[in-house]
Amino acid sequence: MTQPKDMKSSFPASECRSKTTTGFTLIELLVVIAIIAVLASMLLPALAAAKNKGKTAKCQSNLRQLSLAAVMFEQDTQVYPIGWPPANLASVNPTPIWYRQLQPYLGKKETVAGKGVFICPSSLQKAQPDEGLGKILREGGFWGYLAYAQNGMINNGVANVSSAQVLDPVGTLLYADTDGWDACVYPDGAPGNVCYRHSGGNEKSAETDRGVAGKKGAKRRANAVFVDGHAQLLASAPARMFTLARD
Repeated sequence: MTQPKDMKSSFPASECRSKTTTGFTLIELLVVIAIIAVLASMLLPALAAAKNKGKTAKCQSNLRQLSLAAVMFEQDTQVYPIGWPPANLASVNPTPIWYRQLQPYLGKKETVAGKGVFICPSSLQKAQPDEGLGKILREGGFWGYLAYAQNGMINNGVANVSSAQVLDPVGTLLYADTDGWDACVYPDGAPGNVCYRHSGGNEKSAETDRGVAGKKGAKRRANAVFVDGHAQLLASAPARMFTLARD
């Protein structure tokens, strides 16, 4: 009598192996995407904050360079640069004003207005029509070449203020963030034009509104450099920071 064959032997070996899957299921893919989205939502604010801090640090570096240039200018001329020229110098070409007078101490000619370290990297505004840049946002404040201003109590309409008149170098502001409209900077309440564009502020975060588009941001922080050369972030800019007397 013939023995029955093993039933398993009648099937090819390939058909006896269990089939395995190597891809992700739809549920698994959705879970992975959700995790990535959560991580991205946590990471992006941190990256934005780091970028903002980097711009703030660059801005402070700019201000320190301006203060060093102003010190060298004062050592050579015995007066500080002109914040705004008096009437007898207004017609001189090029007009003597601080952001031109400091240029030779920064490697450029006096005929150059602003640019370079005169511009805060956070000072993004719409380009003016005569710049020929269209409607893009560019660095450089209102006019495109300036985002800082000199203390309005130092050579504003005069040209004879020197370090000898500054009795409080640590507490007297020299240059600070502005929206780029004015050559001189004034304290809060003047109305002030200190622009609190850092740490969450923007180009509209000043008492003086120059018509910058967008929502007016809450006051945050502005960079300033003082006569003694130290730079700091300001939450406010009272008049005592501008006066030359010891407060």
